[in-house]
This record gives sequence, C-alpha cells and structure tokens, in this order.
Amino acid sequence: MRGRVVADGSEAVLSVRVFDPGRGGTQADVQAVIDTGFTGYITLPARLVRSLALPELGSEELVLADGSTEIAYVHRATVEWHGRPRTVPALAIGGEPLIGMALLAGSRLEMEAVPGGEVVIAER
Repeated sequence: MRGRVVADGSEAVLSVRVFDPGRGGTQADVQAVIDTGFTGYITLPARLVRSLALPELGSEELVLADGSTEIAYVHRATVEWHGRPRTVPALAIGGEPLIGMALLAGSRLEMEAVPGGEVVIAER
C-alpha cells in the first residue's frame, strides 16, 4: 500500500477503503492520517459511520493527546488492508480519519519524511 506525505510535510496520508459487507457493498474511500501516537485501529468521522450504517459495538472513554477525555462510540468496520478485507473496531470521533498502531501491527512502515515523500506500508 502506498501513500504520501502532504505538501507541507506535516502528515503522512493513505487512502483506505472502508465498507460494511453486510450492506450490499456500500463503501467509501477515505484519506486517513497515519498516527503512530494513536493505539487503536482507525477513527472515522461520525457522518461517514452513519452513511455506511456501521454497526455500533458500544462506547469507550478516550484520553486525547492534550490530556482531555472524551467518550467515543465504537463501530464495526471492514477496511481493505494489504488487499484483503479486515474487520476492526472503528471509533466515531473527529473530522479527519486516523490510522493507528493496532491497524499497522504486523506491517512495515517506510516513509520519506519530506513534502510529497512516499509512504509504503508492506505486509511482513
């Protein structure tokens, strides 16, 4: 899988397909920021979670980078990862999708940390 570092060099992004196979193939391609400080799998905007009708699994309290806490709803989502569907918990929070360390586990991440640099996530 290949992504890129954005033009100002501040973030590495990857296009990820998210879907719920139980809904007849409803899917969305999202640009997600790779966030190595996020220990979960993936975050998705609430509007996308609603449009894909992802099943709710419950909620959990999160401690954000600034030390504040927030309650987030957890949903079941399927993402295309290394060319195969992978079902993971997705947090409905924030405006920008994030890919966390739990989704990256078992992968090799290479990044040219310069504006426009290449990002490669390979299966190990």
